[in-house]
Amino acid sequence: MATRVGIIVLSGTLDKVLPAFILSTTAAAMGMEVGMFFSFYGLNAIHKEKLKQLKVSPVGNPAMPMPFPVPQIVTILPGMMDFSTNMMKKMMEKHNMPSIEKLVQDAIDLDVKLYPCQTAMTLFGYKEEDLIEGVEKPAGAATFLNFINSADKPIVMNF
Repeated sequence: MATRVGIIVLSGTLDKVLPAFILSTTAAAMGMEVGMFFSFYGLNAIHKEKLKQLKVSPVGNPAMPMPFPVPQIVTILPGMMDFSTNMMKKMMEKHNMPSIEKLVQDAIDLDVKLYPCQTAMTLFGYKEEDLIEGVEKPAGAATFLNFINSADKPIVMNF
């Protein structure tokens, strides 16, 4: 069996979801079998409506590059999340980086398995029809852990 990559997505922010999908699509393009498990706020990355609304939170993110020095306390002001999100999207455009919607579709096209967490779906009241097309049936943690554990060479990452 080839290398199997398991990516756990717990965060629903653009700056966490992007690297998760970049790594998943890269691993799949390299011939690795890839599964992503979306739990808690990570479910937003595969939710039909919430996927379009992912944001970058500047609060508690001192490593975030800003066009000018910004004291951390300023990041709590109204409008800073939208400012940070727009700044990130403009940087992505400038560097010809695909949108999150494109990366999600690429993952589906590369046969990355997208597992929504059943427990988190129940907790947040999400239904299967709320999710994008191409995801697996909602699964529990044991299903995802069995997917990873059955590999000869498992790699696990968390976002």
